[in-house]
Amino acid sequence: MMAARTAHSGTTLLAVVGIVAALADGVLAAIGATSWQSYRSGALTVEQTGPFMVMGASAAVGAVLALLAMIALLRGGRGLARATLRLTWLRLGAVFIALVAVTLIAGISAAGVFGVTLAVGDALGGFVVTGVAARRTTVGHQPRRT
Repeated sequence: MMAARTAHSGTTLLAVVGIVAALADGVLAAIGATSWQSYRSGALTVEQTGPFMVMGASAAVGAVLALLAMIALLRGGRGLARATLRLTWLRLGAVFIALVAVTLIAGISAAGVFGVTLAVGDALGGFVVTGVAARRTTVGHQPRRT
């Protein structure tokens, strides 16, 4: 009885971490949207905003993936957890391709270097949440139902 409670509370704690990651991705997506609005109004150049727009789009996808990983943790959905991990790999590849495209087409500024760092760091950080969900929902780590 006590082991089941400990396993369930650990899974719940990991799900809370997933929610926090989704909220952090939401903040980064808002920064990307603000960057887009600044570009549209003429306040910033494409060299300054390009990486932040890529980061914002990636963060929006990351928020959805973090929520899906949280659902997989709470429901014990191994297939969903593995799918979110695969989609996180796809997200990382898309971020690299988009950042290279933005850099080659528009160039990059000093602020853009910071945006590139945030975009890649956020995409890599997505592996923490989805990787844990994939590991915790495997056959050997199924949470017990009481």
